[in-house]
Amino acid sequence: MLYERFHRDVSEGITPSSGSMVNFGYITSVAANAFSFLLLAKYNFAHHRIKPFIEAGATLRHLGTFNGEGIQLDFYLHPSATAFQFDPGKAVDVAVTAGAGFRYRVAVVDVVPEIRYLHWTSQYEQPVQNQAMVMLTVTFPTTR
Repeated sequence: MLYERFHRDVSEGITPSSGSMVNFGYITSVAANAFSFLLLAKYNFAHHRIKPFIEAGATLRHLGTFNGEGIQLDFYLHPSATAFQFDPGKAVDVAVTAGAGFRYRVAVVDVVPEIRYLHWTSQYEQPVQNQAMVMLTVTFPTTR
């Protein structure tokens, strides 16, 4: 499981509201939590001190509600504090995932550098649809 924090700056100019009210603009920063669950099949090529591998599968991501605070301008252009919240409305995003790396034994730990590629099937709340990640994992294996 991977954790990621999403952040977005939002600003808007003059907009008419319901009734006779007019919103003279706002600026805010909102953030949300995302949890990714990896479903990957891994193939190891060798069983020596350095073990290269490839992996492929899917990444499932749940994006939580965006919460934030900002400033809104009233009719007389006086700033007032305001809070914002919006729900993405999607339960899970899916990415096709592939990766390669190697596992290297150093004393009692395994060091695993890896490059992982993700292609998100949805463009909703994605900074980019194609994403590359460079990861470094350190594990304490139970067996040698």
